[in-house]
Amino acid sequence: MTRFSLAARTGCVKIAPMRRASLLFALGLLPLIACSGGKSSSAPPTGDDGGPGGGETLTYAPQGCAYTYTPPAILGFTNLALDDTGPVDAKGGVPERVRVGLGGGTTKGKPGYADPTTSAAFTWETVESDHAAKVKLGTAPGMLTDVHTGYTWTAPKMLSGAVSNMHEVHVCGLKPGTTYFYQVGGGPAGSEVWSQVQSFTTVPASGSITVGVSGDARDTVTTWQAVHVRMKNAGVDLQLVDGDVVDSGSIDDLYDQWLDAIWHDPSDMTKFLTLGQQMILPIDGNHENDSSISFSEFAIPGDGPYAETYASFDAGSAHFVMIDDQQIGESFDVGNGSDEAKAQLAWLDADLAAANADRANHPFIVVMGHRGYFSTSNHGADSDVVAARGALVPLFDKYHVDLVLNGHDHEYERSYSLHAGNPPTGQPTVVPDGQGTVYVICAGAGADPYAVGKTKEAYSKLSVGIGPYAGGQFPGIIGTYALMKLDAHTLTLTAYGLKASGTMPMDDDVIDTLTLTH
Repeated sequence: MTRFSLAARTGCVKIAPMRRASLLFALGLLPLIACSGGKSSSAPPTGDDGGPGGGETLTYAPQGCAYTYTPPAILGFTNLALDDTGPVDAKGGVPERVRVGLGGGTTKGKPGYADPTTSAAFTWETVESDHAAKVKLGTAPGMLTDVHTGYTWTAPKMLSGAVSNMHEVHVCGLKPGTTYFYQVGGGPAGSEVWSQVQSFTTVPASGSITVGVSGDARDTVTTWQAVHVRMKNAGVDLQLVDGDVVDSGSIDDLYDQWLDAIWHDPSDMTKFLTLGQQMILPIDGNHENDSSISFSEFAIPGDGPYAETYASFDAGSAHFVMIDDQQIGESFDVGNGSDEAKAQLAWLDADLAAANADRANHPFIVVMGHRGYFSTSNHGADSDVVAARGALVPLFDKYHVDLVLNGHDHEYERSYSLHAGNPPTGQPTVVPDGQGTVYVICAGAGADPYAVGKTKEAYSKLSVGIGPYAGGQFPGIIGTYALMKLDAHTLTLTAYGLKASGTMPMDDDVIDTLTLTH
């Protein structure tokens, strides 16, 4: 397995010396790591690309599901095991930071394809390592009789903090639009250790749905928490997060802090906010840097050597695509693309072709990646962003993608309807509404604000800053997020400027509304 520009999923950057220091500084890792002599004394074995490799393998076949999952060996996971009834410490084995994600395949139309209306994946962590990996669930708190088993692993310690002892269970065969109560845990009969009861609701199979959109939370945890208060009160059916949840995906302690903030409700710690209550599907950004820890934190669909760097699913009237553009941007920036980037693009081409052929059932195609391919803020002209633009935008044009959601630049920005330019790495062409792709950057869930409109570009229809860059039109906003409502033939994206006070979307400024129809 070859990596061209990054030792992907290790947090250790391996690129040309003239670029190495500047990228490490941008990632906030320069004081913390080097590509030799890292802090951790418990690093996993390395493969021929410098990343973890040669470790344990395990194939998990969730009961009742038409797919399997094998953690990529390059992630360096250890202590891989299926659920068993070994001892569980009554204190150290208590499940923490329970989250709901999604498993499944990534080939649209094939058995086992990811389906948020009938399936879910439950992920949690414990202080001590054990093999307890069960979820029991039902449609009432006192009737948790449906039991499913999963697998466990230990993610490698990378920069600082404790080792992550992880547990995950995938469940299929659920009913759409149904609220389920559940507990996770397990252990020997008579001394099992379980989490508190939580609940979540599967995505409806028909009618309208609402999807929450946010990204770039990495600097201010209270802003991230406030966004999730809005997501809870809006009752979104699922959330999409466009990357950079934390400042460094190689520091497990940061995930503990950021996920704790959205697990228990800050207004009543006996209740829950969104973590474990709503399906949350993030894609990695440059600050996650495809680290092994970042791939442990949330479940998204996929299998194979590049699992969870791309995924798709259908929900409501849309086909949603998630693409990790780290390798695409970095490797095409300095060469002809890594094997991983080429595999991602080949999958994306096939997936978008299948989605475009299914417009009768799912008329909208929505893609989410991290980098803002058309931005007038800090990163708009960065070479890796331009490289990702050149690789991805022609595919979006080819299959008539309706909407692309990005982060990376900490602002809100919306383009006109666009086609790729000539060359595609250059300036795009503005086309009539409905004939091209609209690009939205929604990246204000806590990251430090960036100036907007630093360059004046004909493709930019609207840009809104946050914090000191909010300006007179929307004074006092400290972040951004969006709610996407999907009806049979209409997609409406409403973007909000987060206020420091309030708890509901109605308490915030509406900074943009986009309506697409088919």
